[in-house]
Amino acid sequence: MRLLIGQPSLQKIIAIAQSVVPRRTTKPILTNLLLEADPERGLTVSATDDELSFVGSTEAQVEESGQIAVTAKDLYDVVRNLPEQPIELIGHSEDNQVELKCGSIDFHLQTMPAEEFPSLPQIQPESSYTYTASELLRLIDRTIFAVSQEETRYYLGGVFMECKENEPLRAVATDGHRLALAEGPAPIGFELSPGQILPRKLLGELRKVLEAKHGDVTFGFQDRRVIFKYGPQTLMSLLVEGSFPDYRQVVPKAPNITCRVQRVVLLDALRRISLLSPEKTGGVRFTLEDRKLTLSSQHTGRGKGKQEVEVREGGGELEVGFNARYFIDALQVIDTADVLLELTNHLSPCLLRPFHDDTDEADSSPSTQINVVMPMRL
Repeated sequence: MRLLIGQPSLQKIIAIAQSVVPRRTTKPILTNLLLEADPERGLTVSATDDELSFVGSTEAQVEESGQIAVTAKDLYDVVRNLPEQPIELIGHSEDNQVELKCGSIDFHLQTMPAEEFPSLPQIQPESSYTYTASELLRLIDRTIFAVSQEETRYYLGGVFMECKENEPLRAVATDGHRLALAEGPAPIGFELSPGQILPRKLLGELRKVLEAKHGDVTFGFQDRRVIFKYGPQTLMSLLVEGSFPDYRQVVPKAPNITCRVQRVVLLDALRRISLLSPEKTGGVRFTLEDRKLTLSSQHTGRGKGKQEVEVREGGGELEVGFNARYFIDALQVIDTADVLLELTNHLSPCLLRPFHDDTDEADSSPSTQINVVMPMRL
């Protein structure tokens, strides 16, 4: 194998591929990337952890076809520290090494036989659908932060997606303490009922692939797997097994207190006041009095903090505690100037949603986006 490729192009595709590689595995070959050189396709890089697989191609001047498997971490560390100049990749089968030459820099990395790299699943869904990359990225960004990190609650380890007939595409995530829900227009002809749980790792990698935010994504489901194709890059993954909880029961039905506040002001205040929150809980006290919201925190042995936030509309009287991080995560993915906090009492969750006035998206209906945060004792 021999090819010439630009350093930025090689680094970009390896950066995505190496993050698919498992951190711990009993199969040494899975810590490798499969590199395949072909005059027509350029350089193709593959990675898998047996559940999630990535295949991506990039332009390269291929002088000699071939394939090798090389340790992902070593290859990535070397390439990202090379100057932005053409890199020559040369496979030396006689001593199981790959050589990387960049100007006066010369590296030799050990390789493994390409034949040991596992065959990737061949997914050919009966039906494929097209979706706008920016719209899919928006749905992921507005929900992925609420996915549970607990391995024991595997059924919460992804974003639940469903799409019923004549309804929008809905994405939902929860970790049991908060919930994030976002909707977007459904792809033409697409239905997903019952819904499916897309794993967190898949969606994290998809965010990297869709970084450009332009063009369309093609996707489809088959045999408990899902496949996404975006240009020359493909992601394939097993779906999360198990039943996603009935999220509709968590969303407050008729809150009796509604207050409208400036999003950035509330976000900055929470970041500031949570500096003195207890480390384990991150708790901040919300004290609502008529047209004023006071945020306060106290840490035994360190001190306390307080800030008032103007309530621009609505209001009431209530004192309740919340984890500040849950609000901060939600406020960061809301893009309206103001937000609505809808509450009932100190034992009930808060419904946080964007506030749209008459000038917002005048030519279209604002898409649904809600966040539910459970209260906590302080």
